[in-house]
Amino acid sequence: MKKINKKEVLQIAIQKQQELTENYTQRVSDMKADTFSRNASASQTEDRHSNKLDVLQALEKELDFAQNELNYLSQLDITEENANVSPGAIVVTDTLTFFIGISTDKIEMSGTTVVGISTKAPIYANMKDLQKNDSFTFNEKTYQILDLY
Repeated sequence: MKKINKKEVLQIAIQKQQELTENYTQRVSDMKADTFSRNASASQTEDRHSNKLDVLQALEKELDFAQNELNYLSQLDITEENANVSPGAIVVTDTLTFFIGISTDKIEMSGTTVVGISTKAPIYANMKDLQKNDSFTFNEKTYQILDLY
């Protein structure tokens, strides 16, 4: 089995995270403009303004989270081959291939689907520090680690 290029996986994950961050930045900007516009009378906007502020605060939290995840990826060291499941590792199992970094959409690489998972993900807790040929169970499914790098 050909190894997946970790650098390419990381670059794609960073690109996806940058796009997500840009999307949230635009949504926050649009929501601020909408929330603080003064086109309606006070009686019309009182309740809607409060709701818009709640949505704006939620979007700002999501933006902050996305930026933190992007910073984490940007600082992730993938130069070393991982001997155990840890951040920056590619974990090839009998059913799925994981990239340990942040949770991402599926990444297609050379005919293989790579799933990005965070070190905060419940599945990571079950595989953390395991090595090649070890197995772990998550949601009543057992995974065999075939390769790790």
